[in-house]
Amino acid sequence: MLSQESYALCALAQMDQLSVGELSRFLFETGLVAESDLKLPLTSLKEQGLVCQAINLRGIVYQITEAGRTLVNGDAALEPITADVAAKSAEYKRVFEQEKDYIAQYTESSTGVVPVFLSIREGARIVLKINIIVRDIDTAKKICSGWMSNSGRAFDAVWQAIAEGEPDPGFWTNRPEEGKA
Repeated sequence: MLSQESYALCALAQMDQLSVGELSRFLFETGLVAESDLKLPLTSLKEQGLVCQAINLRGIVYQITEAGRTLVNGDAALEPITADVAAKSAEYKRVFEQEKDYIAQYTESSTGVVPVFLSIREGARIVLKINIIVRDIDTAKKICSGWMSNSGRAFDAVWQAIAEGEPDPGFWTNRPEEGKA
């Protein structure tokens, strides 16, 4: 099995369902594999019956099959990879879980403005959506980072500003910890 396949399989065993973007981000940002297209390794793993695709609110995700889990748990050659992945996965699991409900994105444009899209979702329902136009990528990145770190506080402030003392609608039963993005 190729190295990228091994790391992708072990990451899915550790982190359950991941989109291609999340899997790429985890593997590349942690330095576990060199940055490249994961389409071929994922197709190979799928053809071997070790992973499968599913569709959820985030779109297409990959998940490990029982055959894949058996291979990861029983192949001594994968133990060092499993250990590497396990050591680096906890923080990414937390971030990916937070990103299911708190979304911050920006789009570069040729017009000299950068649209920033911020939202809070509760399951399939969007409970707050903010679109902001800024003049540069650095500001957009700062806003996205600040949103992921402080979106719960931002929602509270927006709610109080527009609802003038009305009780919080209480959408969340499980808000992520602030300042941990």
